[in-house]
Amino acid sequence: MDKKRREKTSFTTNITNKVKKHFLYSISELVATQEQCGIVSKKFRFLENYGTGYFEFHRFDGLYINIFDVLLKQDITIDGHLSKDYLELSFLIEGEQIIRINGIATDLICESQECYMVYLHEIQGSVVYLKRKRVKEIKIRMSSDFITRHRINEEYDISERYSLRKLQDSFLLPLCTKTQGILSEILSDNRKGLLKRLFLESKTLELITLQLDKSSKAKPMITQVDHTVKKLYQAQYYISSDLSVQYSIQELSRKIGLNDFVFKKEFKNLFGKTVFEYATESRMNRAKQLLLHSKKPIYEISELVGYKNSTHFTAAFKKIEGITPRKYRDSGIEEIA
Repeated sequence: MDKKRREKTSFTTNITNKVKKHFLYSISELVATQEQCGIVSKKFRFLENYGTGYFEFHRFDGLYINIFDVLLKQDITIDGHLSKDYLELSFLIEGEQIIRINGIATDLICESQECYMVYLHEIQGSVVYLKRKRVKEIKIRMSSDFITRHRINEEYDISERYSLRKLQDSFLLPLCTKTQGILSEILSDNRKGLLKRLFLESKTLELITLQLDKSSKAKPMITQVDHTVKKLYQAQYYISSDLSVQYSIQELSRKIGLNDFVFKKEFKNLFGKTVFEYATESRMNRAKQLLLHSKKPIYEISELVGYKNSTHFTAAFKKIEGITPRKYRDSGIEEIA
């Protein structure tokens, strides 16, 4: 069965129709709340009958950020009606959701490691989350005031280019390494008040920038995110998120669930580099940043980018850059991307 098109009768829930208004509040309990410097933050824990985990939201100046992390015990459907226009970004780190929009005949299926950015114009519909699947998602909505304040629509005409009714099932993209890094920062952040507000707004703008940058480079939208492609982006993230670890092909293959041959072949097809070339380039780029913008000793930098022996790091750096790390630092050279 096409994963992007499923019959609406395939999923049922015993709890959806009982409470439609503030439905999430009826299946959870408030455990923390804070209002400071104009930002309202609340955290809820799911009731035991419905799931194990939490959801939280942060709201300020036309920006709404919701975070889910729960293992559901029942299918749940969240109905909604938007009477105003919003730009929505969703990042599904784990899980699956079925999006149903009134006026659109087919269900829109979003799976783990997929994201989207759509412009929502006075729509009504629902989102279904499935039991026995962990849901880990960050969803961000921006009001028209937020969009106007940052001149997003003025420059990129997002209300037209990213209209859900226009994109429909071509709106999904795999999570790239940079996006996953930003999401990790959001999930691990413990700031409060003004610092939380500034942090969340800056990270939202970074995420929008990544989405718009993809469009400006005229890369075609992916109509159906292939499972292999998502696994390759996972491998890319494993490599980039901790450069101090040097994974073998076999280790990465096992982590993402592909055989060695398919992994090596498809990685190069997608990223234009072999796994080794990509990892080495990432290490050298990070090393150059540390050499120019930190005072860390070279032996420490070598460890941070995956070389336990600084002599091996120096040899590898010189082979690629044509200059030793020390001379690179002394010269103050910085490539302009």
